[in-house]
Amino acid sequence: MRTVLLADDNRECRDSLARMLKRWGCRFLPAVDVAEALWLLEKIPLDLAILDLEMPFGGGLSVLQRIRVSQPGLPVLMLTGSASRESLLRAYAAGAYGFLPKPVSVDLLRQMLAEVLTTNMPAPFRMGTLFLYEPRNAVTPPAKRRDR
Repeated sequence: MRTVLLADDNRECRDSLARMLKRWGCRFLPAVDVAEALWLLEKIPLDLAILDLEMPFGGGLSVLQRIRVSQPGLPVLMLTGSASRESLLRAYAAGAYGFLPKPVSVDLLRQMLAEVLTTNMPAPFRMGTLFLYEPRNAVTPPAKRRDR
């Protein structure tokens, strides 16, 4: 059973996502704010984090930044009811796997869960629709020398 951190201060959205996750066999851990999300992150091993971009006490971006330090390979999906292009780019730059617009589409959530829970790739760095995966133990080959 996969364990998913579900951090959203909106109870209706959190309950709706929790029902979907439970139906698909996931164990969900609800958090209503950044402090609760950070506490759960430290105490329980996770397979996925779903974070609301705007929450009390710092927002989902602050949790995402903490995750990238403590658990760099943990996939993170961001929830948003209304996000600016700047906030989307900041979240992608911080290592978000993707975004789920509110209200969350059942089909989109199912697709995103299938992507993030069935791959062994580290969290991608996205810019728009471009995916660049960084292998965990990447070795850069030495540059070839050209003799003139």
